[in-house]
Formats: sequence, C-alpha cells, structure tokens
Amino acid sequence: MLLSPLLFSACQPHPQEKQKTKIFTMNQGDTLGESLQETGLDNISREQIITNLARVMPMNKCKPGDKYEIEFSSQAGYTSFKYYSSGLDFYTVERTSLTVTALKRTKIAKKIVTEAKGTIKTSLWESMSSQGINPELIVNFADIFAWQIDFLTEPRVGDTYRLIYEKYVTDDGLTKYGDILAAQYDASGQVYTALLYTDTAGHKDYYAPDGKSLESAFLRAPLQFRRISSYFTLRRYHPILKVFRPHLGIDYAAPSGTPVSAIGEGTVTFAGVKGGFGNFISLRHSNGYASYYGHLLRFAKNLRSGLHVRQGQVIGYVGASGLATGPHLDFRITRDNVFINFLKLKFPSATRISDKDREAFTAFKKELFTRLSQIR
Repeated sequence: MLLSPLLFSACQPHPQEKQKTKIFTMNQGDTLGESLQETGLDNISREQIITNLARVMPMNKCKPGDKYEIEFSSQAGYTSFKYYSSGLDFYTVERTSLTVTALKRTKIAKKIVTEAKGTIKTSLWESMSSQGINPELIVNFADIFAWQIDFLTEPRVGDTYRLIYEKYVTDDGLTKYGDILAAQYDASGQVYTALLYTDTAGHKDYYAPDGKSLESAFLRAPLQFRRISSYFTLRRYHPILKVFRPHLGIDYAAPSGTPVSAIGEGTVTFAGVKGGFGNFISLRHSNGYASYYGHLLRFAKNLRSGLHVRQGQVIGYVGASGLATGPHLDFRITRDNVFINFLKLKFPSATRISDKDREAFTAFKKELFTRLSQIR
C-alpha cells in the first residue's frame, strides 16, 4: 500500500452526498494525462492520480481501448479512480480527507480452456474476426508464428488454423484472455505447430513438435512495411546519384514514423548520423551477425552506443534522412563483416527442449495434439 498525504482536507464527501461514476476510454495516441484533461478534473487531481498510479502500474501499459472509471463528488472533486488494463489486473487510486492510496488489484475469475478452428478466405485477421475471435488473440496467434510466417503476404485462401486458448470470466461477466496453449497453421500442406511448454526451470516458451523453440534468433522483418521497394542486389540504379551501384540491403517502404524494431537481441554499436544513410543505427548480435538501420526519422528515447536491446524492442522510426527520395528503412545485415541477403537467410533457432524435459514434453505434446485433432 502506498500513501501520499494531502495538503487539503476538503476531500471526504459529505455522508449524504450522492456519488457520480463516469467511465472513460483511452483514445489512439493519447497519454493518460491527455485523456484525463477531458474528464473535468482539475490540474491538482489529475497530477495526483498520475503520480500515485505510476507507483503501482507501469505507465507504458496504457493503450487505446483501455477504460478507466472515476467516482466524482461535488465537494471532493473525485474520491476514487480505477484503471482497467488488459488482463485481470486493475489499479486504483482512492482518496480520503487525509490520504491517497494506490493499489494493484486482481479480479477473481474462472479459467476456461477453449478452442477454435477456421479457414482463410481473405486474410487471417478477417477470417478470425468473422468467427468472433478476440482481436488480442488474433495478434497473439500471428506473433507466435512471427519467425515462420509473414501473415501480411504469405497466407493463401484455403489455409487453415486451429488454436487452444485460455479465457477468464469474472463474476460480473468480464472476459479476459490468457495464453494460447497450442496453435496450428496449415499453409497449403506445410503445417506449423506451436506448443506452449513450461520447463522444469520455470521457463515458458513456444516450441515446435521436435522440441525446438519457435523464437528464432531474428525476426522476419524489422517493421510492419507496405512493400519492399528495393532488394539486395549487386547492381541497382540509385535514384538520387543517377548511377548503378550495389545495394547490399533491403528497402522497406513504410509511412514516416513507423516503429523500427531490433531484429534480434544485441548491443548498439552506433547511433547517429552516417553520411547518406542519415540517422543510422548498427547492432552487434551473437554468432558474428550485425544489423544496420538507415534513413531513420529519429531514434528511440535513450538509445545510445553500448545499450543492450531485446529482440523486437523499438529502436527508431522510419524517415527519409540522408540520401532518400521518400520514407523507408534501409536495412542491412552482415555475418563476419560480409553483407548477406536477409531474405535468403535461414534463421537459426534460439533454444530447444533440454534432455531432462524431453520425456515430460513428449507426453505434453501428445495430449495437445490429441486435443487439436478433435477441434470441431
């Protein structure tokens, strides 16, 4: 429990005063502070809520669609603030005449394991949405296979999918979604299967049936792109310099400001302006790999040389700095200082089931395969 004294005492509502509760929704692009400006709360109350809430909730959890509830009183301004993020956790700021209390709470819910299957008619998103599958689950399903399938370009009409997942239902009827326990995607006869397994050390990850982790050392692409505007080639006509020269990378065309992620875990070796590449980042990875990101609009906050970054961490944003005719990412990769074609790279697997977990994993796999095959 976290307590913060108030410098005023007109906070406790009169016993006979009627409380009024309003529910608000976070909009796209808003911070919580910006959203609170639309509630009618005064500056002191807004600052008080944000300051205390930040002590129990990471503020980067706030996202579009989240809801929060404020209990107003005419004398006290507000007496209670509740923020509902994804999952069963919610956060409260309670205000009395003497204190402000911030708490993290968890709703009591019943866990239900359920399943779904379907066939691609247009896209994964549209096919799953038409079945009423929750958007969060659709995104999670795509993320599971992010190292094997590019769901923007590869799905074909007639591909099929199956999934087994958790959902939690509270007494007041609220439904929240947990883990996808098993997922399967049949791409024209090429079947991809993912099984969520927790090993004896407590590490939880998605594995293929052969025990290899689905989490590759590298992502299939460093951003969500519209199209590839230039491929890896030894002879490309430069649109600005008007000469033929090698293009030892891939140009991903995307709107200015599109987040760019590190393709793999690594260390920043350079973040600054580099000639025709404009704003430029280089990362050092394991096994002799290095990756490069050029023409950025700007870098992620606090990015600097020597910083260790995680796979998928946003490191910058698409721009057109340096010698560029429009917004795009110039992405390159080397192994042992030799440039290679990223689109032809066979991604190495990150981890695999250990020998001591092999027997338990085999039994676990058999159980989930049986259930996947029985989905109707």
